[in-house]
Amino acid sequence: MNSPYISRVKIKNFRNFQSVDISLSHKQVIIGENNVGKTNFLKAIQLILDPTLSDEDRYLTESDFYEGIENPMEKGEEIEIVIEIRGFEHNKNILSVLSDATVSDAPPTLRLTYRYYPVEKEDGTKDYEYIIFQGDKPDKIFKHSHRKYLNMRIINAIRDVESELRNSRKSPINQLLKQYEIDKTELKELAEKLKQKSDEVLTLDEIKDLTNKINTRFKKIIGVQPDSIVSLETIDIDPNRILNTLKLMMGDKKRPTSETSLGINNILYIALILLQLEDRTIPTFLKKEKFEELSKKEGREILISSYEENGNGNYFLKSDLSNDEIKQLYSFMDTYNPVNQGFTILAIEEPEAHLHPTLQRIIYKDVMHGNSSVLMTTHSPHITSVAPIDSIVHMRWTSSGTKVYTSSNINLTSLEKRDLERYLDVKRGEIYFGKGVILVEGIAEEYLIPRFAELMGKPLDQKGIVVCNINCTNFKPYVKFLDVLGIPYVVITDGDYYVMKEDAKKEYHVLHDGSHKSYGFLGLEKIAELIIDLQKIEQSQLPSCLKKQRDAFSEKGFFVGNYTLEVDIMEKSQSNQDAKKIICEVFNELTTGGDKQKRNFAEELDQGEYFKCLRKIEDNIGKGRFAQRLSSICIKEQIPDYIKNAIDEIYKRVSEI
Repeated sequence: MNSPYISRVKIKNFRNFQSVDISLSHKQVIIGENNVGKTNFLKAIQLILDPTLSDEDRYLTESDFYEGIENPMEKGEEIEIVIEIRGFEHNKNILSVLSDATVSDAPPTLRLTYRYYPVEKEDGTKDYEYIIFQGDKPDKIFKHSHRKYLNMRIINAIRDVESELRNSRKSPINQLLKQYEIDKTELKELAEKLKQKSDEVLTLDEIKDLTNKINTRFKKIIGVQPDSIVSLETIDIDPNRILNTLKLMMGDKKRPTSETSLGINNILYIALILLQLEDRTIPTFLKKEKFEELSKKEGREILISSYEENGNGNYFLKSDLSNDEIKQLYSFMDTYNPVNQGFTILAIEEPEAHLHPTLQRIIYKDVMHGNSSVLMTTHSPHITSVAPIDSIVHMRWTSSGTKVYTSSNINLTSLEKRDLERYLDVKRGEIYFGKGVILVEGIAEEYLIPRFAELMGKPLDQKGIVVCNINCTNFKPYVKFLDVLGIPYVVITDGDYYVMKEDAKKEYHVLHDGSHKSYGFLGLEKIAELIIDLQKIEQSQLPSCLKKQRDAFSEKGFFVGNYTLEVDIMEKSQSNQDAKKIICEVFNELTTGGDKQKRNFAEELDQGEYFKCLRKIEDNIGKGRFAQRLSSICIKEQIPDYIKNAIDEIYKRVSEI
């Protein structure tokens, strides 16, 4: 059973955010460059839900207002933060305690609002107050006592948790132990046995000798005084604190956490916190007496079939229950063994700190597997690469404040979703971290376009632009995804010119020389189908002239060549001897053929027989290897016009943000 989660956040005039209104899902990964407002987004939610904040902490200052407002407090500006909660309908505590916060029954939705607002004093000056209220009722205050049932916990970035793991009061282990009703009589008996055993160390002659020496030395200093006799005792084992003596040990050799790595300790700490926050309505362990009590209740069949007895007569939850069985058991336990437990929304800042990339992916998968609602900020492509497509919150800085985009409601088919998630996994989520993206269909573009941009004086890294090779022409899911996340992009694809033959078949690998009466560009056709399907242009608006089509598509960010990239480069190089020489030089360096093949290649290139040249590249070198080598020595004169236009356009789009 999933726990309650924040389904919507509205922020007005708070720090980075002038005005945002976004939908969220049960698990969210928040990404964006430094100082874009990821921590401030969590802080906004904390103002409502964090029980560790005092009343004083919830009073803000002028620096907390959106930075684009001058003298906000003099002008009487307000800060407002609204969150909506869903997924709580199975929990009776929240249903009863926060009934006033209900704003919808379909689906059940709670709303909580923080407002920081001016109050005019008698002398005409303004003072500021805050209020946190339920639903649409400012008179129904959301109080500290309500946070017992619905709250938020933050695990901050780059933390050394070893001290907290050892702290008897803060340790997650001790918090987890408190969830069990351990028999006090059993603890007392164990404490007495431990005390008896530990006292045996005092019988050692070495200990007796040390005690005598301490007393002799001490008496020389202070003489005979009351309470001056020194003795050694073993640890005082209080039955009420015996559980605090438990220590976390790691590995087969049982090393203490003080001797393990910071990264491993961080993973352990997060795992313990997640375990602590899990819904305890269905207990994994029942004492014999409690099981027998519950087995007399109506509907006990689900109880009896869900637990198995161990050698001590107690009962453990089976691990292979179906979803239907879990729901039945949840209802039974919620009725006859209710837990007075609130729900905590967990926020984790940059859990990748100190972790190897493999461990980053592992901790993410573990965090997202549980039933706790999680908000996670990260800079790690290793985490985003395994994040579900619909879990992304993407933040971008703009001149009007940080804009927030979410993929929670993205409309993808199951096949599109699988393809996109697999691409992100293999490519390590690079698409998320660009300020702009160039989508291309092959490895040649991936090698050459960054170099072309440098030759144009527009290096992609300088603007944070990444080239994403999707290894196909199915741009649709990627375009939909980038649109949803608000990431500027352009698409570059081959033109794939063809001629229609008399038998209505398409003939490719011919050049457009003006003599063909019936021809087309497969690339244009695919892009037309794509942007019409995505409603970026109406079918009726599509120009019949192919040149005008290409211009119309360029305005939308889709750039189509004439042939393939390699042939387009050869055609562009035809009028420049240095450019043709470079192509021949690369071919000669990499080909496995002899001098005759090299001469044939040069002659065919000179005569404009580019597809013959391309076949030799494909058969003897490979397009990827050829492009890789060409990218290191190519010149500006070899850049096809549509590539130039695409680079100019993505530079413009990123600069306008």
